[in-house]
Amino acid sequence: MKCPKCQRPVDHEAESCYSCGYSELEAAERYGANHVQLSRVHDAAACLRKQERDDLAEALDHLEMKFPQMLFCAYLGSLPPGVSMSELGFWLLNHGQVKGAEYARPNENAILLILDMNSKQIGVSLGYFAESLITEEDAYRALMHARPNLINAEFGEALERIFLRLSRVLRKKGRKLQKVSHQELQDQSRALNRNVLDLPPHLRPELPEKQPEIELRSA
Repeated sequence: MKCPKCQRPVDHEAESCYSCGYSELEAAERYGANHVQLSRVHDAAACLRKQERDDLAEALDHLEMKFPQMLFCAYLGSLPPGVSMSELGFWLLNHGQVKGAEYARPNENAILLILDMNSKQIGVSLGYFAESLITEEDAYRALMHARPNLINAEFGEALERIFLRLSRVLRKKGRKLQKVSHQELQDQSRALNRNVLDLPPHLRPELPEKQPEIELRSA
């Protein structure tokens, strides 16, 4: 992952950034140490029309059925000067709780879009697990995919296009993980079979039970 302040690489298990020292404690001092309740699409700027909200909600319902372990959410607000979207995203992923997603979809699995109406900028913040599946380039391409909608102030459609674009990345990643998992099990079985040929029966290790494949479940 990257530090939300200086954007330099840092291990997600580190307590603070190796370069600038930024940490969750500093974020809490600036934005608050309390936990906040959020809607799945938290429109603090009131910039979405009803039809946009309905269409976006329908799209997110569909994505949650395809990827029941992932959390798709968005925050739309007018950020004051000096507030970084990446720092706010980091804080929301540590202190925010999306209603209805307490157990099924933890923040570690979150894909959070932040739209700042003041700067007219949009960004992607990822939970630790989601970050292992979606690269910085994937996120950038998804944002660029929705650029025409953002220019035309079609904010609901822009968010929907970004989420759909990232869902394609998840689907491709899921297929790769399935193939890797299946190949690892096959290699392990072949290795065990080779190793037991010269052993007497009472010394042969039992083959491990087949483990479930690692997957991103999709409909």
